[in-house]
Amino acid sequence: MPKKRPAKTKTVSVPDPVAAARQTAAGIATDRNGYLDATIGRILRDAPWVDHTAVLHGIAAYHRDAMGRIPPAARYPEAAPWVEYMLAYERELRSAAHLDDAEIGLAMNLNAYLMFRGYRQCGARLHRPPQAEKCRVAVVPATDEGALWIKNVDDPPNHWHPEPPLPASQPRRAWSWHRTPVHTDGVGSGLHLDDEPAEIFPLPVLQMWPHHAGDSPGVVEFLRRYSPFWSGANLVVADHQGRTVAIEKCSRGHFETFGPDPECGFTHISGMVCRDPASPQGRYQQAKRAEYRRLFNLPDDGPDAEFWGRCDAAERRLVDGLRRLGPKPRAEDVIRLFWTPYPNGLCKDGRRFHADAGHTEYTLITHAVLIDRRQVRRWQRSQDCQTWPEQPEICQYG
Repeated sequence: MPKKRPAKTKTVSVPDPVAAARQTAAGIATDRNGYLDATIGRILRDAPWVDHTAVLHGIAAYHRDAMGRIPPAARYPEAAPWVEYMLAYERELRSAAHLDDAEIGLAMNLNAYLMFRGYRQCGARLHRPPQAEKCRVAVVPATDEGALWIKNVDDPPNHWHPEPPLPASQPRRAWSWHRTPVHTDGVGSGLHLDDEPAEIFPLPVLQMWPHHAGDSPGVVEFLRRYSPFWSGANLVVADHQGRTVAIEKCSRGHFETFGPDPECGFTHISGMVCRDPASPQGRYQQAKRAEYRRLFNLPDDGPDAEFWGRCDAAERRLVDGLRRLGPKPRAEDVIRLFWTPYPNGLCKDGRRFHADAGHTEYTLITHAVLIDRRQVRRWQRSQDCQTWPEQPEICQYG
């Protein structure tokens, strides 16, 4: 009887960690404050009573823990080359940028440290950062102009620089939809506080999946299995077979998926939202928001609570607006919903959502891709955010 051959292990061509680390090191050399000091420096400057040394020791200790928490190979077999990638990246970044233990933690693990340990360790003594609600995406499969993929990019204008003008035409493969069998897009969905999972090694999960999955079901299965390693994003996943899935992921311990809208067939995501407040993740998000308000002594009618209410309101406005357009809307009407200023549409125009809010928010770009027509239409704000164009730039692909 012939011997059974062992199963072949798929060889994955990971990026060059040395090149990636040297690119980051070059950025640090050019703007050390932006890469290392901006977030933690602002927090510490605004809270001079906090023991700065203790905070830096905390981030260094968390980074050591994270880098030593190697994922078990039996459970995460695809992780092995990516673990080696991250270890090599960390070694080269330390050397090339001349970083000490605290600085390498700032460069690689600051957000996770603050979310899992930092804010709780320092409590109300740390300056609380403002929330920034980010973005909306919808995939509408059957408009009068074919399938439509549309996104609003929302953010405070602090570091806004308009993108270069779109060319009038480009080759078909210039847009990733025509270059890969499955496409994703995302919006921010984070929490200041999250419970620390057992798996905190900084695997680049959203960089990994294209090497291990080739259709929507495969991407969802992969991201679900690696759920403890990532959070902070809601995603739309779509493949060329027309299978679309929305993933909501505000926390490491939860993973929720949603299919197309049963009434009209569109798939959507909104920033900082759990669309089902009664779901396990929805209840968890509410509990962590309440814990954060207690930690920082925030009122229930203050800007933090108002922020989350506005996120939920934008989600409802998106869903209700798309449903009103029906199962086969005009593409022009879908775009108008995203392009029209708040409160009649989804475009943010710099209004302050609360008198005590720390910033204003704008829709910086509306990006619409008519997949069947191979056409991109884009609106974007001026550098000073005061001008929103009436007409889009148009690029024809292929």
